[in-house]
Amino acid sequence: MSATTRLAEFVVKTTLRECPDAAIVQVRRAALDTLGVMLAGAAEPAARTVRALVRAEGGTPLCTIVGTRLRAAPTWAALANGTAGHAHDFDDTNFALMGHPSAPLIAAILACAEAEPADGAAVVLAYLIGFEVSAALGLALNPDHYSRGWHATSTIGTLGCAAAAARLLALDAEQTRHALGVAASLASGLKENFGSMTKPFHAGHAARNGVFAAMLAREGFTAADAALEGRQGYAAAFGHTALPAAAFDGLGSRWQLLASGIAVKPYPSCALTHSAIDALLELRAQHRLAAEQVAEVEVGVNRLVPDVLRGRSTPARGS
Repeated sequence: MSATTRLAEFVVKTTLRECPDAAIVQVRRAALDTLGVMLAGAAEPAARTVRALVRAEGGTPLCTIVGTRLRAAPTWAALANGTAGHAHDFDDTNFALMGHPSAPLIAAILACAEAEPADGAAVVLAYLIGFEVSAALGLALNPDHYSRGWHATSTIGTLGCAAAAARLLALDAEQTRHALGVAASLASGLKENFGSMTKPFHAGHAARNGVFAAMLAREGFTAADAALEGRQGYAAAFGHTALPAAAFDGLGSRWQLLASGIAVKPYPSCALTHSAIDALLELRAQHRLAAEQVAEVEVGVNRLVPDVLRGRSTPARGS
């Protein structure tokens, strides 16, 4: 069985009864946190700019744009909500994916579930399926994939969103395989764009393209049988080697939602800044430091961090 077919079988055949109760609890937590950051991010310039385009070209008003009265077609709603969810960089992370799983997934799932519609159980299962597909691909491709400059939230998240959407749209195994193949060609996102509006757009881009790929497949659109693992396929293009079918042997038995988990952020910044923030807060409490006593702060990091933390800003004293 090919890797693409193995993924499609997992998407179609997995039932909520097979999912651990502890994983379902994590889905509820992720959904609540993600809706919160979407609401907060809806006021940000990147989200507002995307909504301006939605108003002009958003199609049939089926789906909610979180935090607004605006409604749009599913792909446009997924784009707008995904962008808002990542606008503050406050959305959760997963270290197998080496990215942000929930902002794109929740955006894609809400759009599909509202358009069809689907119940809460279907939404939970779609999230679990999308998360596990994203994490499995992350484990197979990272860290090389991420260190080469790809923003995994988008490049891998697109496949997770396509899997989640395929399940909510009730695609069969063949249609799901095609949806994953289409998503493989739609996947993109460069870390060079970190620090700009395009970074949060990546989360919306993944959500939108995952929904789009599943909808195309439902209408009979086709993709190559080995779009993921072929010699010129997704894994070979985004990594160094083709993707073996064994990469997905743990799907449905070892749940990454519990193994690698979700990290809900305590601060609205890249997770790579959090250890330094914690250390600074601890030093301030221990030594009763005031801002005017600090002339300079030097933080030691590994070689990957400067390529991720590309933004430059001047710290401002808090109130």
